[in-house]
Amino acid sequence: MRAPDGTVYPNEGIVQEIIPPELLVLAMGVADQQGNIILEGVSTVTFTEKAGKTTLTLRAHVTKATAEAAPHLSGMEHGWNQSLDHLAAELAAESKEPLS
Repeated sequence: MRAPDGTVYPNEGIVQEIIPPELLVLAMGVADQQGNIILEGVSTVTFTEKAGKTTLTLRAHVTKATAEAAPHLSGMEHGWNQSLDHLAAELAAESKEPLS
C-alpha cells in the first residue's frame, strides 16, 4: 500500500475463503520497514444483490497489533475506501458505464 505522501507499507495476505459470488475472506499482515509483522487481521467481504444492484460489506477484524501499528489502524478505513474507489474506477472503465 502507498500512502498519499508516497510512503510504501509492505503488506502480505492470502485468500482464506471464496464463495462465489457472495464472500471473500482475506488474511493480511502489515510489516514495518525491517520486515517485522506489526499488524495482522482478517477482512471479510460480502456481496449482496438486490434489484440488480450489489451491496459490498467489508468487516475487518484485527487479530494482532503492536504499538507501532497505531498509524496503520487509524488509516485503515481510508485505505480500504481508496482501494474500493480504485476497484470501482477499473470496473467502470471496463464496462464503459459509471458505477453508482
